[in-house]
Amino acid sequence: MDEISHFITELKLEGRMSENTVRSYQTDLKKFEWYLQDNGLVDILLINEKQLKEYVDSISKQGYSAATLARNIVSLKAFFKTQAKQGRMPYDISENLTAPKVELPKTVILTRKQIELLLSIPDSKSPKGQRDSAMLELMYATGIKVSELIKAKVSDLDMQVGSIECKSDKKDRIIPFDKRTRKALVRYLQDGRRHLIKSNLEELLFVNYQGEPMSRQGVWKIVKRYADYAEIDAQITPESLRHSFAAHLVERGADVDAVQEMLGHVTAASTNRYVKENKNYIRDVYNQTH
Repeated sequence: MDEISHFITELKLEGRMSENTVRSYQTDLKKFEWYLQDNGLVDILLINEKQLKEYVDSISKQGYSAATLARNIVSLKAFFKTQAKQGRMPYDISENLTAPKVELPKTVILTRKQIELLLSIPDSKSPKGQRDSAMLELMYATGIKVSELIKAKVSDLDMQVGSIECKSDKKDRIIPFDKRTRKALVRYLQDGRRHLIKSNLEELLFVNYQGEPMSRQGVWKIVKRYADYAEIDAQITPESLRHSFAAHLVERGADVDAVQEMLGHVTAASTNRYVKENKNYIRDVYNQTH
């Protein structure tokens, strides 16, 4: 249906959502489109609230997980809210839809001793070991997301100040890192990276052993491998490093607002306030507690 295609195109042009989120919306709405066609409903803008609820009831009986069902409802609500807002429908027929509660998986938070052990494993003399050391140090030192890590460019680093600019779907932010992380990055940039990249024109900070962009799965495997080497008896993921970073900062008395800012969990207005009013605030909190 043209309306769904138009909606997806708008999302892509706006650029506020990740490619994965847009792809999920597209998949969910395509499934809804097939349902309408199977039931002889050819105009999505003419269906009513009762028909929409019948569709939700039908997919809820198909054995989907609460998370999948919730995602489908979010996709539907986003679509119909937009149609009503843009005047294509008289009102938002999805307004009364409610998504099931989704139990978030418990995040493993490592102890400082486990972190030290994990960070000590990579071979600092080999190119891959230098890369892995720099990645692990940077993830724990900044709480950077995997999606930000694999897209980071060398130019995003400010080695003199000791910070990295993280560019995400919602907003950009600058996160400081410590001298230890800087040392690992310098070693990797001056030695290991040149053995991994295919061209001196490569902009990405981290690449795989074939000189290609790192994947999320690749980062996950690296973290898991070193966790196994360290014999850490827990399901360690890149998210574990991100949450350990935050937990250890708060544990040491860091201001929660500053930690949220570093993680990218606050509003754009708050971010602008930190940047414009006190550029040293985040760094001061970081230096005192991490």
